[in-house]
Amino acid sequence: MTDTTRRSILASAAALPALTALPGAARAQGVWPERPVRIVVPFPPGGSNDILGRALAERLAPRLGQPVVIENRSGAGGSIGADVVANSTPDGCSLLFISSSLTTNAATQQLPYNPATDFTAVAQVAVAPMIVVVNRDFEAQTFQDLFRIARERPGRLRFGGAGPGDTSFFAGELLKMAANIDMEAVAYRGIVDAQNDVAGGRIELVVTTLASARALIDAGRLRVVAVAAEQRDAALPDVPTAREAGLDYVTGVWFGVFGPARMPPAVTARLNAEIGQVLTNDAGYREFLTRVGATAAPLSPEAFQAKLVAEVQRWTDVARRAGVAIR
Repeated sequence: MTDTTRRSILASAAALPALTALPGAARAQGVWPERPVRIVVPFPPGGSNDILGRALAERLAPRLGQPVVIENRSGAGGSIGADVVANSTPDGCSLLFISSSLTTNAATQQLPYNPATDFTAVAQVAVAPMIVVVNRDFEAQTFQDLFRIARERPGRLRFGGAGPGDTSFFAGELLKMAANIDMEAVAYRGIVDAQNDVAGGRIELVVTTLASARALIDAGRLRVVAVAAEQRDAALPDVPTAREAGLDYVTGVWFGVFGPARMPPAVTARLNAEIGQVLTNDAGYREFLTRVGATAAPLSPEAFQAKLVAEVQRWTDVARRAGVAIR
């Protein structure tokens, strides 16, 4: 990926005001944190996890009174970075910013951790619908065209994803089931690589998020043929939903913050409150989320934990129906 493309991908996040840590702001509420906070993003730079996580880190730093540093630890659909946090000291200074892939990975992989018991759910941050994108020169001009071509050429169309346990992979499998089509899944280290291969014409499509694909869409290298949501996305008002195209296909992704298991409840509550303040009261961050096709969606730690457990079961059922073997 060129420097120009990466700068374009991160443009929305970079538009946020530059913020520096204000030590007095947090220390009035207690001594935690006494050192910089690390947020592990388990995917390469430029994807939706990285973009949303960096923008949140910028806003958290002055609230916590310490630098908040993003560390990209990619691989295995997000499980490598997640394992780093699961094995970190549970003091609130090592956190994980991750999407629904924390649950989808559990449906397809033998993991070194249990997502339901080896993490502390801290806060849900945002939700976003998935979008179906193709190369700008691909012959399918509409969503109907896409699955008509897929039916005419069973097994010949290829969709990309960030490994078998990633949300993009599962979104592609759900599309296959909903449309009754056969497509080949192609695994990548990160969703940005998959999108670049669609833009380069090496594979036909990817189901991703607007935050990840925005730069390539704006550059005219990718074309969105459908939004997998109940209604059209405000950031893509001219793109129909899958349901408008006649297919009952609704799927999305959530983004949230986790820590290692056994984090002090007071630290978890503090982090949840500070993140909630950003999501509720920071108009700039909310506008940023809208620009990248996401919506602020704060949850309490208890509600987020319950959602995590429910989704592990949901994606395990989807994997079973799709015939995806656990690796």
